[in-house]
Amino acid sequence: MQENLQAEPQPGVAALVEGIVDDAQKLVRQEIALAQREVAQAWDKGKAGVALLSSALVVVGVGGIFLGFMLVRLLQEYLLPNHDWVCFGIVGCLVTLFGGVLMYCGLNQINKVHVSIPQTVETLREDVSALNGAVSGGRPLADRVLKP
Repeated sequence: MQENLQAEPQPGVAALVEGIVDDAQKLVRQEIALAQREVAQAWDKGKAGVALLSSALVVVGVGGIFLGFMLVRLLQEYLLPNHDWVCFGIVGCLVTLFGGVLMYCGLNQINKVHVSIPQTVETLREDVSALNGAVSGGRPLADRVLKP
């Protein structure tokens, strides 16, 4: 019995390079989509946090106003009975000092924030090493260029 074994023609170098380039383009598109998704998720978390903080700021602000008037009346009642302006000045200075400390701490905290997309960075590293291996036949690209 005669079998019809025909070997498929091997693709040329140009076809292989074209396939590698197509795969690289596809990988880059996927990495960009992943980065966009990670940034969108971080943005959504940030928006929720800002909404909660702004509502808390309003509530704390109203409470702070009432506490400030309470402190002024307390000072006026027990320490400085006929000096309203001094009582308001003392409480105003204390509140301003506390606000300055909070502002300093908040600015330091903001300066510590670094936006990163770790998953995208890791997959990009993997993609680069895979492309490196595909192009150079298993040897690092630098070795291929330096040692023909």
